[in-house]
Formats: sequence, structure tokens, C-alpha cells
Amino acid sequence: MDTGQTLAMIAASTRAAYGPGQHLRVRSSGIVHDVTLTKWLAGELLPGPACMVGVAGWDPSAAHPDSGPVTCKRCLRLSDDAAPGVTQLELFPVAPTPAPDSGSAGNGPAARPT
Repeated sequence: MDTGQTLAMIAASTRAAYGPGQHLRVRSSGIVHDVTLTKWLAGELLPGPACMVGVAGWDPSAAHPDSGPVTCKRCLRLSDDAAPGVTQLELFPVAPTPAPDSGSAGNGPAARPT
């Protein structure tokens, strides 16, 4: 059996462990994550945390199915289509654009009074 077949078998058995409504726990962490398929070695897909938190070493045995409710704050925010009161913070204040001078009619700079 070559490496590609071995990786495919590992990935398939890992995916089979997750049924409908299953969530994911990494090692002995108390955090329960939502699940999504993530790319692994040789393009194989493995269940992983939806928030994309790192699982050290891409070890498929580090993640375990969990039937408890999702407790990861990032996973909860990602699954909420319209999180109330959450908006993008402004990084730099944007100065208002001045309105065009209505007296010049667009023909260049306005004449200076003499």
C-alpha cells in the first residue's frame, strides 16, 4: 500500500467518526468547535474546527467528535449570519469630502474679488 492510499484510509476513517450534529473537541480542551472539512496531506479532507484554530501537527487523532453544544466564541460568531451589534471598527477617521463650489459652475477656480 502506498502513502497516498494510507492517507486516504486515515482521512476516510476520521470523516466517518463525525455524524450529523457532531461537533469537535481538540485533545482534552474544554472548548467544543463547529466542524468543517479542511485540507490535509495529499489534498485529503479531514474534519477540523470551523474557526480554523490550529491543531498541532495536523494529527488526525488530536480531534475528537463531541455531541455537546458549540462553546468556541469564534465558531459561534462564524455561524451567526447577523451578529447583532457587531460592526467593523474604523481604523482611521475619514475626513468628509468637501462639496463642490456651486458658484464656479465647474469652469476652473472661482475668480478672486478685486
